[in-house]
Amino acid sequence: MDVLKMPHKETRNVVTINSKLCKGCGLCVKNCPKDVLETGDTINLLGYKTIIVNGKKCSGCGNCFYMCPELAAIAVERVPVAPAKPKEKRAA
Repeated sequence: MDVLKMPHKETRNVVTINSKLCKGCGLCVKNCPKDVLETGDTINLLGYKTIIVNGKKCSGCGNCFYMCPELAAIAVERVPVAPAKPKEKRAA
């Protein structure tokens, strides 16, 4: 999908970690400016504890993607932001 042709005016980056490929080295955790990455308790098929995104404060900066030595273990994707719903006024 071409981001420039999306009907939504606002987009944001979303980080996804592929737990099957993650080796839990922690480079992404150390380089996350928002401290939203942490080592999880789940062990993957390779025998490593994988990294998880913990929280909604992720800015989508991509530091984790660039620091990860495993190709395709971390993806940063641009997604449309749903428009905010207007608040309803209550009758007094």
